[in-house]
Amino acid sequence: MDMKILYLIKSFANKAGTERVISDKINYLAGMGYDITLVTYEQGQHAKAFELHPSVRFVDLQTRFFTIQQLPFYKRLFSFCKLRKLFRVRLQNLVNEFLPDIIISTTYSIDLLDVILSVKTTSVHVVESHVACFSVKKSYEHIKYPLLWLFRIYDNYVLGQLRKCHAVVALTEGDALEWRRFNSNVRVIPNPLTYYPKTVCSQVGTGKRIICVGRLNKQKGFDLLLEAFSLIEAQCPDWHIDIYGDGGEKEFLDKIVVDKCLNKRVKILAPTSSIYDEYQNSEFLVLSSRYEGFGLVLIEAMSCGLPCVSFKCKYGPEDIITHGKDGLLAHDGDVQDLAEQMLWLIQHKEERIMMGQEARKSARRYDKEKIMPMWKELFESLVKK
Repeated sequence: MDMKILYLIKSFANKAGTERVISDKINYLAGMGYDITLVTYEQGQHAKAFELHPSVRFVDLQTRFFTIQQLPFYKRLFSFCKLRKLFRVRLQNLVNEFLPDIIISTTYSIDLLDVILSVKTTSVHVVESHVACFSVKKSYEHIKYPLLWLFRIYDNYVLGQLRKCHAVVALTEGDALEWRRFNSNVRVIPNPLTYYPKTVCSQVGTGKRIICVGRLNKQKGFDLLLEAFSLIEAQCPDWHIDIYGDGGEKEFLDKIVVDKCLNKRVKILAPTSSIYDEYQNSEFLVLSSRYEGFGLVLIEAMSCGLPCVSFKCKYGPEDIITHGKDGLLAHDGDVQDLAEQMLWLIQHKEERIMMGQEARKSARRYDKEKIMPMWKELFESLVKK
């Protein structure tokens, strides 16, 4: 396969789900013979989060937009415009050198999509969605802001750029419906599993640990998880929760743990590169997100034989979990219901083990050998056109 792909993302420094998926896909494609350059623009001197195939070229454009956030408004605006221009020049130079057949960016870079699309090239442009469409909008974040109409104009401009792209890839059918308002060619390709364990720990069903994984931010809803657990912790005194992740809400979450007297029951741990081992040392996983792009941790845990409890949030959990068969779904944002679903799974050991066995079977749907051919077909169809 003699196809060149330029993959553009903000950074490749966090040991998180999106970075892991991107590395998995890039490594798979590189192994198939694709010529791939991974381009970041806010990486700086940080080490790469995950190992890449030896043939993958890695370049950072050194345009770190986040560094200007603390500047006064006018200085920030001037610096932002200057960085955008520098970003375009450096990207154009790289494109001229590499001559990619396909340029892939993600919805995390949608603020720069107009600049990316202004680069002179004959490349096909694909945008990957890793978050729910509605969450991309600035007006969603500033719903009570007095100048909301300005953010709506901004949203319309930014999202309108998607019409110029050759394709948008969504992770779920529900999210695809929303993206189709901005681009008619939306494909649904779920995230692949990093790997499917050949065997799983035979001790599942004997421990009393609940595992949760994700960035420590508002989206992941760990505050809701702690509230839910506080409602049932007296009924399951031997059980505890381990949360793996880092982010801006750690101090906030630590305070909740203290305020609710959960110090001996809840630990917030740093991300680990051996998360699959941690899954296999747990009884079940809880996903308490307010919204998702997919819910990668669900299929990872399921592949290890863990049932999952999740809010039925937009989007992903409802596509992945079959309620009562391989996991449990709580009403979106309903803390009381989440607590009840967790408690049911805690109190029903035999059913929990059987759900875990079904979960492992269900996770096979997301094997790389089933997901990656979808990408191959998409690339070939776009380049052929």
